[in-house]
Amino acid sequence: MKHLIANWKMNFINSDAWLKDFDLNNIPKEIKVVICPNYLEIEDFYEISSKTHEKILIGAQNLSSETKGAFTGQISGKMLKNIGASYSIVGHSECRLQGEDDETILNKVQTAIECELIPILCIGENQEEYSKGRTEKKIKHQLTENLFPLKNLSKSVLIAYEPIYAIGSGIAVQNEHLEEVSLLIKDLVRDNLGIDLTLIYGGSVTSDSAKNLAKIDGIDGFLVGNASLDPKEFANIALSLE
Repeated sequence: MKHLIANWKMNFINSDAWLKDFDLNNIPKEIKVVICPNYLEIEDFYEISSKTHEKILIGAQNLSSETKGAFTGQISGKMLKNIGASYSIVGHSECRLQGEDDETILNKVQTAIECELIPILCIGENQEEYSKGRTEKKIKHQLTENLFPLKNLSKSVLIAYEPIYAIGSGIAVQNEHLEEVSLLIKDLVRDNLGIDLTLIYGGSVTSDSAKNLAKIDGIDGFLVGNASLDPKEFANIALSLE
């Protein structure tokens, strides 16, 4: 199953207007479309989309590693589930830069599963690690710390490979590198967990770059940032996954 996921980050979007301009009829049925608005928009977006775009699923951009209690300012996975979310991004590089460590991210993946949310685990190397040939070491570390301790996982976990230097930069990742990394990730997951997980790519994905990226072996969809703010552009990206 292909996945096309929008991460709207901290942007103001008119959900009603966005949905009116998003032509879901032309999107292949085998593609799951997931929108991750800001926390305050999730419930409204869910209510609007469920009436007009029932095929669209809703995700959160993050969640707490705890389900309830004295955790001021945190958002529980159970709360997200109750207002319509089915997915949650976990371990995005922008959150890691704000202090999320490996243990926290592991706990968030576990909590998402317990709250019946599908976690979208983000992994990827930075520019220095890529330049020094440390991509494989970084990927192995993140999977070992953020996912592999969780045994008996089902396929309802997504991995988003997002090389940090490509996020929002317009930098195109070389096809050869992306194919090598995608196969590495899938082999590591298969060897350690005995399952095949959906792997999506994120990092300055546009309708132009998506046509090329979709041809790469091992890529099962995209996590889209800035380009997803434009509903027509987002729909064009979806068409590349046919």
